[in-house]
Amino acid sequence: MAKYKISIVPENCTGCLRCHLACAELYTGRFSLHEARLEVILSGDTCTIRLGDDCTACGVCVDNCLYDALLKAPLEAAP
Repeated sequence: MAKYKISIVPENCTGCLRCHLACAELYTGRFSLHEARLEVILSGDTCTIRLGDDCTACGVCVDNCLYDALLKAPLEAAP
């Protein structure tokens, strides 16, 4: 179950891949770009960030983003 609502602000992304590597390290124990639960696509001067289907919205990617390209907010509790 998701912990946070993750928002993506692609214009703030610099392509540093800190989010990508932090995610992979948390879930696999390795800094592997192929095993993260999100994808950062670099194309010229633009970056696209996609959360994978297996993303748990744990927020580790947001915690490691220095540029506010990823933001998290607590999920609203159901009444």
